[in-house]
Amino acid sequence: MKKNIFYKIAAFISLALLPACASLPEKPPQDFYKSNKIEAPHGNAFTFCSQYGCKRLTPLSISNDEWADISNVYGPLAQNAQQEREKISRTIARFEQIIGARTGTDIDIAGTFRKIGKGQLDCVDESTNTTSYLMLLEQNGFLRFHRVGAPDTRFPIVHSGRWPHQTAVIIEKENGKRYVVDSWFYDNGHPAVVLPIKTWKEGWKPDGNFR
Repeated sequence: MKKNIFYKIAAFISLALLPACASLPEKPPQDFYKSNKIEAPHGNAFTFCSQYGCKRLTPLSISNDEWADISNVYGPLAQNAQQEREKISRTIARFEQIIGARTGTDIDIAGTFRKIGKGQLDCVDESTNTTSYLMLLEQNGFLRFHRVGAPDTRFPIVHSGRWPHQTAVIIEKENGKRYVVDSWFYDNGHPAVVLPIKTWKEGWKPDGNFR
């Protein structure tokens, strides 16, 4: 009985710790932005999230020169869904490098608690920014085999880990399979993790010591 009460309390605390991580996996990403009072990406413009839980919102845009750089990294349009996921992984890294240099978040390191302070992002910041980059790619014709979903969350006890964790999501058009695009596990500018959401929800992490 006491054990059950403990789990209920822990689950409640987990949900309370990350209010911005409300999961909207079956809804369009625009609903996520609306619910969090963030302007959704459009054209070349987006809102950059920082300072843990999107406490700071910075309007930014991608210049023509930056798009040329991103296009060069992305390369030719993908010929299949797997190839597209590989392109997405490395292109998100390039977005982070470009925007990191402009916002001072190029010093962001893997995770949330290994370093705190200016320039460090948490999973809410990272997943929101990654979703924005994905939507810009989608709106500018880079995605043929996927559409962008709303960010999703895994919770302690229910899923895995010590803390709630949020990620960006893409959905394969042909079969509806959902994949995470998670840049939080590595330092700024590293290719994002792209893997089935089921694997991620089971507690995937880069190594056994990651927190």
